[in-house]
Amino acid sequence: MAATCGAERVAFWWDNDHPHDRCRNALIERFVNCPEWTHLLFVDTDVTTQPDTLDRLLAHRVPIVCAPVPTLHRRYGPPDEERGVTVGTNIMVHDDPALRGTAVAPERPDAGYRRMDPDDFPPGLFTCDATGLGLCLIQREVFEQIDRPWCSFVGQFEGEVIGEDVYFFRKARRAGFEIAVDQHVVADHLKQIDLTHLDLLYSDRIPVSPWPRLQAPDDSSPVFVAVRVPRTGWLGMQLVERLQEWERECGDRIQIEKVHSDTVRGCFVDIAARIRSLDPRFQRVLVIGDDIVPHGAVLGLLASVDAPIVSALTRNLIDGRICWSYWRPDPVSGAFVAPQNIKLPQLKEPFSVASVDLGCVLVRRDSFLHVEEVLRHLDHRPSTDLDFAHRWCGAVARATGTPPVVVPMTVERRCEVGLQGLLQIKMTLKSRLGREPGRVNAHFASA
Repeated sequence: MAATCGAERVAFWWDNDHPHDRCRNALIERFVNCPEWTHLLFVDTDVTTQPDTLDRLLAHRVPIVCAPVPTLHRRYGPPDEERGVTVGTNIMVHDDPALRGTAVAPERPDAGYRRMDPDDFPPGLFTCDATGLGLCLIQREVFEQIDRPWCSFVGQFEGEVIGEDVYFFRKARRAGFEIAVDQHVVADHLKQIDLTHLDLLYSDRIPVSPWPRLQAPDDSSPVFVAVRVPRTGWLGMQLVERLQEWERECGDRIQIEKVHSDTVRGCFVDIAARIRSLDPRFQRVLVIGDDIVPHGAVLGLLASVDAPIVSALTRNLIDGRICWSYWRPDPVSGAFVAPQNIKLPQLKEPFSVASVDLGCVLVRRDSFLHVEEVLRHLDHRPSTDLDFAHRWCGAVARATGTPPVVVPMTVERRCEVGLQGLLQIKMTLKSRLGREPGRVNAHFASA
């Protein structure tokens, strides 16, 4: 806001206490009742912008102008095929070509839209049939010529859904306003996605290892489950549901406890302190991070492998790269390296590594005896968690003669990332391989 020179004054208003439609209506109502303001810029709380964004949008001098925001949405395909999720933009045209450029009633859930990729955009400033309100500049006259409610959800309980933003733009189009798009205004969109199965954003199915289907699970060993919970106390609903399922199905074979810590190191320190008083039946501890969503078979499949440290496969952000969360020494430099690509269908057995990131690991009880030993050699750099993981895995391997083992079984790992980078990957693949989704999907799956 401080960098804006195209507006005489700029104010910042916030509403985050209600559902989206009520928040937007409250902000519009406040705007309409304050005649000194000429424009309303909607910016969602998970959207980031450049300093010149407002100036660039104001310069167009049109009633409605927005910027493309990267989004996750259902992939298009034949009606009888499963449609996965892909990354695209919030710029939309009518799915029916005959309706493009026309206005339809705001209350029609049956009139759908096709999301546009950046390579579908016409050159220069162009118009679309609908978009989102994530980053959109609207002049006062638009709100004054549209009846209340400006925003509303339609059909959310009947299967077909119209979001509050599409409802607004349908009203605006019926009132005669065009929706302009400045494709050169760059925005990013922060979203929680599953990094482990990132392939699903680009391909119809993910590569898998045959090992989980062939391996007999161990559903008899007692397991103590330690769940790392941030100090905020927040856990994802999917993880909570999985823990509740285990409690129902496993009975007293498992004991689940929360470990409140913002760091992996702090979590292991806490577990090490609890180990001394833990029921001796529990000789193995499953440590789960708050960003992990394990599937139901994780307990038995990890327990079926006999090693001091057994890790499931996840992806994570490591030094700014999305990598698989285990390390092996580089044959030339000797430095630990986390791979970005692996050939999962060819992995038919667990394999030994130098270190794992401790996001989802089954650990022998006596392995926690080495935590205090490792803490004496740690510093306080930002990479303390990784440093702890590397040193602790090394200490356990030296004491037992057995390195960490990774099983070729993937579990979800949720992470907040900017979708702009993932969209650029998709556009790069499309430019190299052609515009046919099948070619792009097949290439990404094989890579």
